[in-house]
This record gives sequence, structure tokens and C-alpha cells, in this order.
Amino acid sequence: MKKKILGLDFGTSNTLISTSAENKIIYNEPSVLAVDNGNNKVVEIGYLAHKLIGKSPRGINIEHPIHDGVIADKELAYAYLNTALDNINLDGYIKRAGVICAVPYDITKVEKRALYDVISDLKASSFYMANSSLLSAIGSSIDIFTTRGNMIIDIGGSKTTIATMTMGRIVVEDSIYEGGNYIDRAIARYVRTKHHLLIGDKTAEYIKMKIGTLLETFDNNLLEVNGKDLQTFLPRSIIISTAEINTVITDIYKDIVNLAIDVMELSPAEISSDIIHSGITITGGGCLINGTREYFQKKLSVPIHISAYPLESTIRGIIQAQDRILEDPNALL
Repeated sequence: MKKKILGLDFGTSNTLISTSAENKIIYNEPSVLAVDNGNNKVVEIGYLAHKLIGKSPRGINIEHPIHDGVIADKELAYAYLNTALDNINLDGYIKRAGVICAVPYDITKVEKRALYDVISDLKASSFYMANSSLLSAIGSSIDIFTTRGNMIIDIGGSKTTIATMTMGRIVVEDSIYEGGNYIDRAIARYVRTKHHLLIGDKTAEYIKMKIGTLLETFDNNLLEVNGKDLQTFLPRSIIISTAEINTVITDIYKDIVNLAIDVMELSPAEISSDIIHSGITITGGGCLINGTREYFQKKLSVPIHISAYPLESTIRGIIQAQDRILEDPNALL
């Protein structure tokens, strides 16, 4: 009988779960909990908890179990996953299933142990790990098992990871702690410094997606933004422009481009030669900003492909590669 598998992409921003029974994603919600600090009980998780960010009532703490792609608090991580599995009626399924979990390349032994402990507490029958970059490439329709060299840029919530690969193995991989959440904080910081207005990360994210762009030539759209005046502490509205946000975003993406150049410099010349023809694939939420393809194509002078499912590429990689991982647990490490 074929082994039951539960795929897990436990990310800083979102958690995605798949099962081999349905061979599809069955859970995709923010990695956030609302916890009653009086009795430490989980009040809400996922989207409902995410709605409380910045406006939670007294006695309710908003918690993030994952920081920078790894478990920050084992108890919170267990509480989140246990509640999520219960909500989608998989609390019994996991006890008969193996869990394949996506992990960053630079995960430490302590971080691996924390993840293993959480999965063990969930009573999974077995546990496998696979490299997030390889999984994202597979989920982005890249055939990583050929002799051709490929490159992927994953702009996630907490960090950006860039890797070159061939024959199903990583050649060079590096990361920078600048991702979607970092951009949101940079926008909030700019609005606070320039306009003396305090806004939350959710408002900053809205600004980013609504008028943010990486294009050099753009329509200078205007957006009304509401927040708290830092001098009067009263609600106030301002008008912010695309030109302002373009400057903030571009400064961060310059760092990502420089990291991509570093990774290519460290990769063998033949890998770079392949990349000229095959191009670079960009995935993760950070590739959804307007002008991403044009920006990287100009800066790196190679074809740029945006993943068809940038927010789901890692879990889709698990679904596609699960049989290979079962045959060889070290196949994608």
C-alpha cells in the first residue's frame, strides 16, 4: 500500500499543507496565532488571527511561530500546526502519514531538532526534509534533474534565497534577510520619517501592492493612507505617491540583484552559460511587485521567468517530488 504523505511548507508568512491522498494543497493561511495570555489557549490562527494584527484586544497576543524560515518557538509551532490539522480534519491522518517538510539550506542542527520535535509531538509516522530552493524550482516547472544549469530567486517573507543547481543538486546557494516583510517595514519606516505618520505593517503591505513598482518609467499614482499622527496622536490621512514607494522598494531590490551576481560569480562558468539560455526563475511573494521581470532582466541581462504559482511553488514541489523523496530521503537535501 502506498505510504500516506503530508507535505508541509511552514513559512514565515504562510503555512501550506498538502496530502498525497488528494495530491493538492488543502491548507494555505498566514503563520499567525492569536493567543489568550491568561490561559495560553489558542483563540484563532491563520486568516482570522492575521486580521487582528495591530488591533488585538487586551489580553490577546499575536504570535508568529516562524522567524526567518525556522521555528522560533516550539510550543507555538506545535499549537499552530495542531490547530490547523484539526481545522481541516487531518489530526487523525497525520498519525498514519509521513511528513515531508521544506527547510532552508542553512538550517542548523538545533533548528532541525526543533522541527523534528514538533512533528514528533504531532505523532507523524515518519519525517523527511527537503531543500526549499530545490522544491521551489520543481514547483516552478524547472527540470532540475538534467545536466543543464538553472537558477532560482525566491523572494520570501523574511528573506531572499538564491541558488544555482544541476543534476538535482545545489551548486551555489546564498541568502539575504530582505524579503516581503522587510519591504513592508521599510515602507512603514519611510512614512513615519517623511510624513510623521504611524502605520502598521498591513497598511504598508497594501501600499506596496497597490502602488509599488520597480519600473523606471511609471504612472505616478496617488494613494490615500490612514494612520496616527506622531505629533497629535490623532488619526490623520496623507497622500503618498508611486515615486516615493519606488525609491524605497528599488533600494532593497538592488541588494537582491547584488546577491544574484555574487551567486553567479561563485557558480562554474558552464552553469552561467546555461543560465544565459534557460534564464532565471523568480518565485515567492516578492515577485508579485509590478515590474519585477523588467527590473531583473535589465540588471542581470538574462531572460527572467516569473513562477506561475509564486506563493505555492514550494508545496507544489513537495507534491511533485514526494515519491522521489520516499525512495531516497536525501534526494533533495
